[in-house]
Amino acid sequence: MGGLFSKEGSAPVTPAGAGYSLDAAIEAAADAIASSGSLTAFTGAGISVESGIPDFRSPGGLWSKYKPGIYCEYNTFLREPHLFWQMGRELALEVHNANGGGDLRQGLKEAEPNAAHRALKELEEMGFLSTVITQNIDSLHQRAGSSRVIEIHGTMATASCLETGQQVPQSEVLRQWVAFREANPEAHIATDNWVPRHPQTQGVLKPDVTMFGEALPTGALGASWKAVLSSGVCLVVGTGLNVVPASLVPGLVKWRWGTLIIANLDTSGASSANIFLQGPAGTVLPKLVAAVQARC
Repeated sequence: MGGLFSKEGSAPVTPAGAGYSLDAAIEAAADAIASSGSLTAFTGAGISVESGIPDFRSPGGLWSKYKPGIYCEYNTFLREPHLFWQMGRELALEVHNANGGGDLRQGLKEAEPNAAHRALKELEEMGFLSTVITQNIDSLHQRAGSSRVIEIHGTMATASCLETGQQVPQSEVLRQWVAFREANPEAHIATDNWVPRHPQTQGVLKPDVTMFGEALPTGALGASWKAVLSSGVCLVVGTGLNVVPASLVPGLVKWRWGTLIIANLDTSGASSANIFLQGPAGTVLPKLVAAVQARC
């Protein structure tokens, strides 16, 4: 599939090709970006791993312990919301401890944007990148300074009452969790069945993320299609493009005879790419930015 929609006369630059090298692929990607004048990025969990956020799907990841079809499934959440909050709190503690830990009463230690997030911001400042579409729920693109981010799977920054839809910030969920821990010092995440509730309505709070079996946020998919179809290049970073329908979005760039660049630590997605960049996102993307800058 890699060359099926390639521009006439061009061959895919991927590990399957003869004489492939990362440096040559970066140069080819920089040529494509500099000549296109329009770029959309599509990111997944792999871009945030270097910020200390685990990739759920990797061996030993959170989904090795917590099956997503149960702990992240919408109808299961309606029946047993404590299951998601059990998994969510374990992940929050893992990230908190990876970033220095400390007393939760002083707030959660959050992951920080890494070099890959900042590289995308640089591409925006250079006038190439117009939109970041992300499957991630960590808000790291916004914190890195990207101005137009489509969170196609929602966000953990807020939660909403299941009964009324009234929204609260993440800090309210943390406040309730800290109070519960102080009132129940012997409680354990695996068995305490804790669930946060809206402070006024007492309805169960659901994080504003898209669970399995739940529709994507209103307008997110359409806005993503529009962004990709208006771009000459789509740069995919840190995702094997396994979760539909979001995973179908990057390939739309080929409908307009554009270029699909995929950057991953392993070879996931290489067969679909016009240009494939293999390596850590925090290393590869700054090199790509430097190569694009050299062409300006």
